[in-house]
Amino acid sequence: MGSLIRPQRQSSDISISFPSPSLVVYQSPESNTTIPKYSAASHTLELKLLHHYTVMTSKTLADVNTPATNEAWQVTVPSMAFDAPCLMDAILAVAALHLRALEPSDRSLVSASHGYMASALSQYSTCLMNGVKSSNAEALFVTGTLIAFQEAASRRFQNDGKEDQDGQEGYTLPLQWFHSFQGVKAVVLISWKWLRESERVRPIIQAHPPLALDLKPEQPKFFGYLLEGLNEQLETIDQSRQVETRQAYEHSVAYLNWAHQNPDRARILGFPAIVSRRFVELIGEKDPRTLVIASCFFAMTKAVDDVWWLQGIAKSEVRGIISLIPAEWHNKMDWATRVAHHEAPMDEDIWGGSLPKDGLPKAEEPCIGDLHSHIDILANLTPSLD
Repeated sequence: MGSLIRPQRQSSDISISFPSPSLVVYQSPESNTTIPKYSAASHTLELKLLHHYTVMTSKTLADVNTPATNEAWQVTVPSMAFDAPCLMDAILAVAALHLRALEPSDRSLVSASHGYMASALSQYSTCLMNGVKSSNAEALFVTGTLIAFQEAASRRFQNDGKEDQDGQEGYTLPLQWFHSFQGVKAVVLISWKWLRESERVRPIIQAHPPLALDLKPEQPKFFGYLLEGLNEQLETIDQSRQVETRQAYEHSVAYLNWAHQNPDRARILGFPAIVSRRFVELIGEKDPRTLVIASCFFAMTKAVDDVWWLQGIAKSEVRGIISLIPAEWHNKMDWATRVAHHEAPMDEDIWGGSLPKDGLPKAEEPCIGDLHSHIDILANLTPSLD
């Protein structure tokens, strides 16, 4: 396992630009940590992390708990990693972060998680710049997915030991959460001609249901209040950006309505990948409407936070967002605040709608085609890297 150790390098934000869409891969973790090279201790650490991944962490990554998805994460992905160093380092990084959640007093796990992820990012970035091809498409897709998991999970640790002048936890917008999941979407679209034929990653991709969004509902749906006053707001911005801004709002709210009707993990966590680039830009601009919409997404994770990497996310993100928006928008945060701070099992009164009974999913909305056919359409609109 010693060959898996690579020297740590100083790095800043890693950005990869494709013809379309552009992709920001990830915000690098602190890079002042190193992992011992070619020592007995490092061998033991790697074996410990890989064992923990296969026995524990892999079981927490599947959005849908089926034998096929569980086997993909537990058996297939580690097997792929022996031929893909960036994927192996991503596996070790996520396993170290999971162990950190279980053993918070072990500070060596902080160094391990940061160090392996920095190494994974460096190699992942290089592979993307050199071109996605049939030989690396599967590994790059799974590596990108693990990077997104790492970014999501890291939010719960980002304020460890950091406080602002008032003694309260500082809050930064979760831009990298969105960038990393957007990056997975970009890799899927660019490499789809290979991924669509892959039996190894099919269970992971098929765990996500095809979209059935109602972009122009005849009657306002549950989150319709998030679009109140939209026409008046759009009149205040540059005319050249009005159409894409409207689409960013309406599409993201349609997604929330769809996920709210049947709140499973796959649906809810698809939000950061599905929203438009314009929506992510608006988050960076601290646009109040966009932040309120994002707060509803984070509140939804409360319904599926039975996995370590989502625990505490809903409350911390909703609380942080409300601290950034003007007071006149606070009433739009009522639902998100109520759900995020709910400590008992989620019920219909708090959720504001029916929930599946006894773990049984509700009937699916009518949908034309399956997930593969949906991605086929999108991939045909995405330039290749060939």
